[in-house]
Amino acid sequence: MINLLILFASALGVGFISAMAGIGGGSLLVPFMVLVLGYNIKVAVAAGLLCVIATSSMAASEYLKKNIVDLKTALLLEPITSLGAIIGANLTLSLPSDVVEGLLGILLLYVSLTMLRKSLQKQGVEENNTRPGKISGRRKTYGMTASFVAGLMSGMLGIGGGVLKVPIMSLIMGIPIKIAVATSSFMIGLTASSGGIIYLVNGMVKAEVAAPLIVGIIPGAYLGARYLRKLKPRTVRLVFAILLLYASIRLIYSLIM
Repeated sequence: MINLLILFASALGVGFISAMAGIGGGSLLVPFMVLVLGYNIKVAVAAGLLCVIATSSMAASEYLKKNIVDLKTALLLEPITSLGAIIGANLTLSLPSDVVEGLLGILLLYVSLTMLRKSLQKQGVEENNTRPGKISGRRKTYGMTASFVAGLMSGMLGIGGGVLKVPIMSLIMGIPIKIAVATSSFMIGLTASSGGIIYLVNGMVKAEVAAPLIVGIIPGAYLGARYLRKLKPRTVRLVFAILLLYASIRLIYSLIM
């Protein structure tokens, strides 16, 4: 019973933060389940993808109503991202658990440092822009290539892809951060579903784990999406970066020691 309450409470907080940051929650939830609760990484990855779907459905509905989702970019990037997620899920099932943990730690370290650097830079006027601009053909090509990698990492590590999609859209494609967050939230549910099916078929989805997580993450994601516009973009990025940095250090440290 206590374990169920811990899962519910952690999912509530993860849902709130992940909706504001445009991630599915897996990048925070999977390390928590492995490092704190002691779950097998593959079970945690499967649960993380289910939570990503729940987070995406709640947050995306709010962002669509606010008209800050760039649907054109989402439709451009999502097919190749989903393909990457299917390939990634199959890769994880064939890899040792400690290898998967190491990959997750390295990925989160890179992304957290990138976002931390960006959050500490001087804020420009475009940061508060909530209208998508024109994206060049070269940026689209870079974005699609990077999105395949995001999908691959999503399927492998249960992160939904938002942890990479937000930096891809913001840093590579030049999309304003709030639009990137909203568009990522819209996309990650589809990406997670593609990878999640592979884990479901292989028996890695545990109902007793997934149920309290989904029940907690849905209201958390709803509240996070509601509060996004009340926060400065730099604040959203900074909180996101610090949490990911902490999780990455814990994962890498646990493997080294």
